[in-house]
Amino acid sequence: MRKIVLLLLVFLTILITGCSSSKDLAGPEEIYEVKNESLSIDDYFPFLENTVFEYAGFGSEFAEKSSYFEYINGNRAQIKIINPGTNLLMIIENKGGLIKEIYSEGEFYHIENLLNIDAKGENILLKEPLEVGNVWETIDGAKREITGVNVDIETPYGVLNAIEVSTFRKDAMDLDYYAPGLGLVASISRDKDIEVKSLLKSVNYKARKIAIEKYYPIDIDSDLVYVNGEINFETNASIESLIEDILKNPNNEMLIPVISPKTKLNSIQLDRNNWKLRADFSPELISDMNYGGSMESKVLMSIVNTLGRFYDVDGITITIDGRAYESGHFYFKEDEVLEVNTEGMNEFRD
Repeated sequence: MRKIVLLLLVFLTILITGCSSSKDLAGPEEIYEVKNESLSIDDYFPFLENTVFEYAGFGSEFAEKSSYFEYINGNRAQIKIINPGTNLLMIIENKGGLIKEIYSEGEFYHIENLLNIDAKGENILLKEPLEVGNVWETIDGAKREITGVNVDIETPYGVLNAIEVSTFRKDAMDLDYYAPGLGLVASISRDKDIEVKSLLKSVNYKARKIAIEKYYPIDIDSDLVYVNGEINFETNASIESLIEDILKNPNNEMLIPVISPKTKLNSIQLDRNNWKLRADFSPELISDMNYGGSMESKVLMSIVNTLGRFYDVDGITITIDGRAYESGHFYFKEDEVLEVNTEGMNEFRD
């Protein structure tokens, strides 16, 4: 028994001595630095599907915001940023060690995949090497620089270790903080005595909910009614499929489906010059309808109002497999526009 105890003591002594060597044991800071060196620009600006980022705002009513990746394809991503004042769309490209904003548009309230749009300038947000002193110019000529790595930034989401990127303007400075695995976690703007902050407060892995007014006939003799609803939009979802489902499936048996189960909404195209919409359907829109002229008129108006209100356009062209709409009751020219009209239409409540 005594020999066993002695052997255990010798073993523990060797173990403790071996682990005490400064050569073999790295402290917490050293471990983090090694880990940080292995991180790339992909880690600091990841494209995350079905992830809603919520930011608390300080110093301005418009500093509060949320963001979501609507579409992701290869090295491009489309982000929708929503604040109390507007909806901003941004196309981001990750290429050659650069994170670049290649397109942006404000007042963008609908869903439209613009990943293939031609770049309109390249505003570099983040650039390798990810080290202090890396400097470049913004698209408007301001100086942008990595001014810190392994910087702790306090947010409502927690204290996050991040890269600090500073943008120096004539009378102002912007600070952006990017954390690995999350991306942008804080933005701070300083202009003389004013400081405005947007700080990450939550990350929710879920689809984004988008409000939509859904229009349906309720019977032949009544005007249309609308239902306030939501679309659960997942990253890279087909907006055509989602709206097709809405038109087919009212959420109350008193409401009449707008299109038949076999009808397909082939495409939705927005004319960005005239801000008019073209909705193309399969032939079943007409062949499966089997309505008189009055009811067919209500079906068409339900389509026009649902799409028109969602896309915030005044008029819609409806086509069948790319051809002009023609039925036993109605014939529309190839580019004829049906006007959105919601006057006198009431909300339907269960």
